[in-house]
Amino acid sequence: MISTNNISLRFGKRTLFEEVNLKFTPGNCYGIIGANGSGKSTFIKILSGEIEQSSGNIIVTPGKRITTLKQNQFEYDEYQVVKTVIMGHEKLYSLIEERDTLYAKAEFSEEDGMRASELEGDFAAMNGWEAESEASELLSGLGIYDDNHTKLMKELTANEKVKVLLAQALFGNPDILLLDEPTNHLDLEATIWLESFLSNWKGGMVIISHDRTFLDRSVNHILEINLKKIILYHGNYSEYKINKSLRMEQHRAAYLNQQKQIKDTKRFIERFRYKNTKATQVQSRIKMLAKMEKIELLSEQNHAMNLILPQPSRPPQNIAICHNVNKNYGEIEVFNKLNLTVERGQKIGLVGHNGAGKSTLLKMLAGVEKVTDGAVRIGANVDKAYYAQHQLEILDPNDTVFESIRKSNEEWSENEIRSYLGSFLFSGDEIEKRIKILSGGEKARVSLAKMLIKPAHLLLLDEPTNHLDIISRNLVEKSLVQFTGSIVCISHDRHFLNNVTNLICEVGGRNIRMFEGNYDYYEWKKSNELSKENITEINPKFPSKNKLNYQERKKYNNRLAWIKKRFNIIENEMNKEKSTIQNPKYVDNYEILQKAMGNLTAFEDEYIKLMEEQDKIKANGI
Repeated sequence: MISTNNISLRFGKRTLFEEVNLKFTPGNCYGIIGANGSGKSTFIKILSGEIEQSSGNIIVTPGKRITTLKQNQFEYDEYQVVKTVIMGHEKLYSLIEERDTLYAKAEFSEEDGMRASELEGDFAAMNGWEAESEASELLSGLGIYDDNHTKLMKELTANEKVKVLLAQALFGNPDILLLDEPTNHLDLEATIWLESFLSNWKGGMVIISHDRTFLDRSVNHILEINLKKIILYHGNYSEYKINKSLRMEQHRAAYLNQQKQIKDTKRFIERFRYKNTKATQVQSRIKMLAKMEKIELLSEQNHAMNLILPQPSRPPQNIAICHNVNKNYGEIEVFNKLNLTVERGQKIGLVGHNGAGKSTLLKMLAGVEKVTDGAVRIGANVDKAYYAQHQLEILDPNDTVFESIRKSNEEWSENEIRSYLGSFLFSGDEIEKRIKILSGGEKARVSLAKMLIKPAHLLLLDEPTNHLDIISRNLVEKSLVQFTGSIVCISHDRHFLNNVTNLICEVGGRNIRMFEGNYDYYEWKKSNELSKENITEINPKFPSKNKLNYQERKKYNNRLAWIKKRFNIIENEMNKEKSTIQNPKYVDNYEILQKAMGNLTAFEDEYIKLMEEQDKIKANGI
């Protein structure tokens, strides 16, 4: 499919990667991961031929069609949506244009007739008759429905344009698919649809993604760009983490063994250097040391960083309350008699399709959006912090990273600011960079640092992990798990929702539904709602409340109380295991990591079973 032969890329004195030798084979999906700025997007551009490498060469199997996810949202503004999708197959689209032009002629010559016959044959061979229906199917799967298909691209929102460009890349079953962050700006429904679509993909794929759940469900190989090297791991993201730990452990063991060998050899040389009887052996060992290929201890970019958020004072029980809230935009009704209470310690994840009202709800809690009717009340002495979806746009482009943070907390010393920025992966001269030259991920880290710098009882976060690489996401996740205040957040990152939240709030239909537990439990609950038969099977009949005597009601109430206490214990234990897994000092200790992951899985299983039992009891009015 595609092979790289000693690929290197340099920009002046800076080397992104060097001597990369890889072979991408049909039917496999490769996920590329690495820190922001490591060269992921650049590498995909080299594979596509968009930019040229400094040395080495790319070999593509002749006749194979490569498509990429275009990044310029304005490139197709004057084209219809469905046509934009079909343009993903350049040869087919060119044929359609020539065919339409030919048939539009007032007079049809014999030569035109012959050419028309050729075009019809090629058109049929490329499945041209199904082009519009295939394009429409892709668009609908991604949440762009029929009434938008004939619109011009400029009439769509930015998020909708991204979906159209993704459909364009997928159109026509290309042989090789190159996707750079395909899940950015997709809601969860569209992301899950894309996962399902790609699971049946017959060609080859190379995907850049920071979405760990998406990588788990969509790829079977991981390419990690780290410290100028690209390392191939077999398996999905979860398997990569295990395999990497094993690799690091094995490499460290080999390093220590070699160091011992070197030490012993040097000791022999020093001891017998001047003994004639050992001269041959000494020389042999000197030569052996000179020829020895030294094993270098592997290091990791930024693996030792730790973000500790300022913790708030103890707040009241009720942090925020939405009471009978109505919200309209003109004639569009977003919410009707919405009621929501955010309590102390709750970490709520808002989910729902794009346009359901998630950001609107967050804005009303933040006080930046007024309600049409009803009331939003924030608890007494409750401090809140709001991270908007477009937070990056309000940064002053002429400020340095250091200056931007100083403006948020002028009481801190220079050393305190430097230390704080270090926890957000800014070190050394990086803090003197101007905002305007930072990458999207770097700007996101600055914005988060500005928002989180002062203690707050309530964090309101709209897509906080957008633009962040996996290292940064893990860092933010860990800090939010340890945060003692309350959180209401919007995220399409299921890994983030699973680790951070303990309640899922489904927004849609002008109201909300609450689900206790993380995203996996919510997903399980929703899937079971699709089948009444399944629900009956899973939820056996309990005696009705009226048929229970005092002793039976007491038994069930005691059970509910015990379950509630057990939830607290399990959550604490799960947080401990997560902290162990995320602790940099255990990155090479496979035994500890394996034990922690096993314990975490066991606790998660118990949590879900208790959730099921609790729901069964409550569903019967007990």
